[in-house]
Amino acid sequence: MKTAMGRATLIGFCVALILSGASAGNVLAIFPHFGYSHFKVVLPILNELSQRGHRLTVISYVRHPQAAQLPDYEELLISDANEDQSNTTINVVPLSEHTPTRSLWELLKEYYELYTNGQISCESLFQSGHVETILERHKQQPYDLLLTEYFSRDCQLAVAQLLKLPIIGISTCALMPYYYDRIDLPDTPSYVQSEFVGFPRPLQWRDRLLNFFQAKLLKLIYRLHTNRADNALIKRYLDIDVDVDAVARAQTAFILGNQHYSHMGSRPRTQQFLEVGGVHITTKDEQQLSPHIVQFLEQSKQGVIFISWGSMVRASSIDAEKLDAIIEVLQQQPLNVIWKWESSEPPKPQLDASKFLFVKWAPQLALLCQPKVSLFWAHAGLLGLTEALHCGKPMLMTPIYGDQFLNAYAAQDRGIGLKLDYLDINVEMLQESLHELRKPSYASRAAQLAQIFNQRERTPLETAIWSVEHVMQHGMFAVELLQSPGIELNWFIYHSLDSLAVILVVVLLLLIASWRALTRGQTPRKPPKSKKAKRS
Repeated sequence: MKTAMGRATLIGFCVALILSGASAGNVLAIFPHFGYSHFKVVLPILNELSQRGHRLTVISYVRHPQAAQLPDYEELLISDANEDQSNTTINVVPLSEHTPTRSLWELLKEYYELYTNGQISCESLFQSGHVETILERHKQQPYDLLLTEYFSRDCQLAVAQLLKLPIIGISTCALMPYYYDRIDLPDTPSYVQSEFVGFPRPLQWRDRLLNFFQAKLLKLIYRLHTNRADNALIKRYLDIDVDVDAVARAQTAFILGNQHYSHMGSRPRTQQFLEVGGVHITTKDEQQLSPHIVQFLEQSKQGVIFISWGSMVRASSIDAEKLDAIIEVLQQQPLNVIWKWESSEPPKPQLDASKFLFVKWAPQLALLCQPKVSLFWAHAGLLGLTEALHCGKPMLMTPIYGDQFLNAYAAQDRGIGLKLDYLDINVEMLQESLHELRKPSYASRAAQLAQIFNQRERTPLETAIWSVEHVMQHGMFAVELLQSPGIELNWFIYHSLDSLAVILVVVLLLLIASWRALTRGQTPRKPPKSKKAKRS
């Protein structure tokens, strides 16, 4: 009896292995951007796909910290093997160069910086030799899809065309304006703001004008400038002619956006755009508190302000005058302070250690979800902001660059925080901001919004994994069904200008005909003869 049961168990185990192998997919992931915060969004998706039995080949700049522990996970790095990636904080945008305005000139400068970094990433990708490696491997064990980031370049899409792969793009920040048309996603500049801008709602006339102009202009520049550079680079390395924009339109199945309507607002969406805001948030991350932080929280009877300006800006680079103002105000207010401070030395040696705790690395999600943390002073980067949304914490936000202005205004519009420009930081403004944020309405709104943010049909990770497995199962047929017919139309037909032209011509002809009919019915009257003429 035991032998029979043992055989049955063994057979069942073998069948499970066979079925698991049959359903396992072969995923190609390409993430050449150097930003750790961008790759952090993708990590849980890669981890879950690996745990579910799929094979992954990942070309990336950033190392996966647990790559060795993942089954069927191969990492092909384009960064220097000896590069120290342990410090994830880099001063990409010095605070001395910060500009609070979202003028058209600043948007164009920002676009060009992204373009430059994107081309450097593309050069590193093709110089690494990994592209040739995966092209050869595909002949032996075909890949099922390309998982990649839609951010500032598309040179990696040459691989999708050569291997005929469906594409799932991940937008780790608010979606760039030049990606909307690829999935026929309405941009509606009267109220939908892209990554490049950031204005309070409702948009004033000048804001709408700039929003309209950047939405249309940057799309055109990206196609004529960035995509042409991508195509030329591909021609130089692979000796093939590729139009990466056409590849994206024809082969993109989904774009996963790291956003959620509870924060960014309700917007028109297509079947191909899936909101996965907060996909990087894991239960494990909520538990990463070190003993000295726990001890500091326990002694903070009044609560704590947590200050972190992300991985791209060093807080220790704050101007001396502003730093003095910040410390003066923080000392006067009742809450204790945990401050992500990258320097080995604190900003002031005489600061009270019972009130201030400076940490080089902060377990951000774990801290924000602590009941003792009452307020988060952030730079409004999307990862930290979504973690604050998840934990239900009000925010003081000092945006520095990129989508941080958009994120900050969106949170302020929701009544869960205040935007304080870097140039406006002084004793008076900071005191006013902290006093305002102590009002119960901010904490109450933040708690309410957290419930909406966290209560979804599927978790963000489940949505992302479903999209990948759906495309792996159905391939390009899924892309064919998902695609909007609108992407095949030229702009004249798409906006029904041909129909409007016909209607205008008909109306014009009717007006002309009516005018002629009216004028034809009116016979000119002869002037009456004068009496003098009759007498004569």
